[in-house]
Amino acid sequence: MKIESFVHRRVGPVVSGRPVRVALLALLALGVGACSSTSSQYTSAPAIDNSTSPPDPDPRVGLRPGRTDYGQAAWNMRLVSNTPTPSDFYGVTNSDLAFLGNYVIQGNYNGFMVWDVSNPESPVLQDGYVCPASQSDVSVFQNLLFVSSESTSGRLDCGTEAPEEAVSHDRLRGVRIFDITDISDPVYLANVQTCRGSHTHSVVTEPGDDENVYIYVSGSSSVRPPEELEGCSDLAPDEDPNSALFRIEVIQVPLAAPEEARIVTSPRILPAWTPPRGARPSRPATAVARSAPGPTSATISLPMRRSASRVGRVRGTASSSTLPTRRSPGASPRSRTPTSPPGIR
Repeated sequence: MKIESFVHRRVGPVVSGRPVRVALLALLALGVGACSSTSSQYTSAPAIDNSTSPPDPDPRVGLRPGRTDYGQAAWNMRLVSNTPTPSDFYGVTNSDLAFLGNYVIQGNYNGFMVWDVSNPESPVLQDGYVCPASQSDVSVFQNLLFVSSESTSGRLDCGTEAPEEAVSHDRLRGVRIFDITDISDPVYLANVQTCRGSHTHSVVTEPGDDENVYIYVSGSSSVRPPEELEGCSDLAPDEDPNSALFRIEVIQVPLAAPEEARIVTSPRILPAWTPPRGARPSRPATAVARSAPGPTSATISLPMRRSASRVGRVRGTASSSTLPTRRSPGASPRSRTPTSPPGIR
């Protein structure tokens, strides 16, 4: 099985942090998350009108089109800045935003970016982590970053070439877990595989439980074959009580050992579901027999990554042959020599 080499690229200097207002963060998110062109030249917009009546005449009429020199019309808000998308993420869907202090973490189908917005008029790219997989929805809890992966193109080693096989043990569909104690150098701790991947997720805490955080996972893609992840079944729930359809997964993440994250339950969202008229007919008994019985299982794969500036900073266990590495800005790419058998089982 072919394993592609991968070099993690990082761009941008580190700047000191200063407090910013939540309102400015939200306005910046509109610019950084939805746009891919430049700059802070539009910060001299008219003062905000707090009237509850819509502007008259409508300022959107006759706006100048353009990619970087477009006209603007806003009601009770203004664009603070609009920062160009880094080349590794340009032209790819931006999916989600998470906030941590003076930082905005921006999900992208090619990975995620960390922006220092201490100065909202001039955001600084703190880190760009190339690790393709849609949706790349992001959430932060304390020093942990969770990233959703749903498409069949995601790889355990963050490689940029999708697995070609219909069944591949190099594929990642689920939730990636990063340690962002040093937000300029995220550490890929682990991942939890699910049958339908993770389109989006929510982070939940349990009152009285200070040792764990929980991730509610919603997958909307096709069900993986059981040959790729044991226990996955795409039969209707009335045909197979362990069907991966019409359910969510609940992942428990121990805060003291996040690499031990696992699925603890998979509750139905429509427990009394009945196939509507015209729904897919029942499969032959031979097809049912091919579906793996028993409860859905979760595979936790622990990639290893070393920082070029901090040799030996490793979390988890190495079991992937080609893993994300870093290089400093301006350095030449390096491929990592496999140190273990291909694939993660």
